[in-house]
Formats: sequence, C-alpha cells, structure tokens
Amino acid sequence: MNFDQGQFNFNAKGPEDGYRKWREELDAKKRAFEIRWGVILGRTVCVTLRDHVKPLTGILEWVSDPKLATPKSPQFQLKGVRFTVSEIESIVQVETA
Repeated sequence: MNFDQGQFNFNAKGPEDGYRKWREELDAKKRAFEIRWGVILGRTVCVTLRDHVKPLTGILEWVSDPKLATPKSPQFQLKGVRFTVSEIESIVQVETA
C-alpha cells in the first residue's frame, strides 16, 4: 500500500467528513506498518545498516512491489541503497530545523 494514496470513503456524512475519515484511516495504516516493521516513513531518519560503513540520513522510502500483495519482508530505500528490515541495526528520527 502506498501511504500517499489510499481509498476514499464516499459513505461518510458531510462535505469534509469523507476526506477526514480517509486521511485518518490512511494514517492509521501507516502507523501500523511502521510499528509492525520498526521503521519511520515520511520523516528524516538516520539508519545504520549491517555491513554498511556509514549511516545513511534522509527520508526512508518503502519500495513496494505491485506484484506482491503482502510482502513477507518489505524492502526500503535510502540514498539509493535498497535493504530489508533484517539489515537495519538502528533507525533514529532526525530533527530538522
């Protein structure tokens, strides 16, 4: 699932309730994904990878494979480097000014 685009709820009441409900559902799914895999998406992070010399800093991207409905272990990308959860030694959100 792409957390930038979800499914709009047309059954909600009121002019803005549908959008708000859609946004809440999408954010809840994103939080559940982050908790499940121990990652932080959409914010600047510093990631230390096993067998990688230097930590990588940037916005972590989930690389989704449209052929797989539910991947066993998702792949991520940061600064052009692809890796799985098992390769992450630490991940810390970086405060931006």
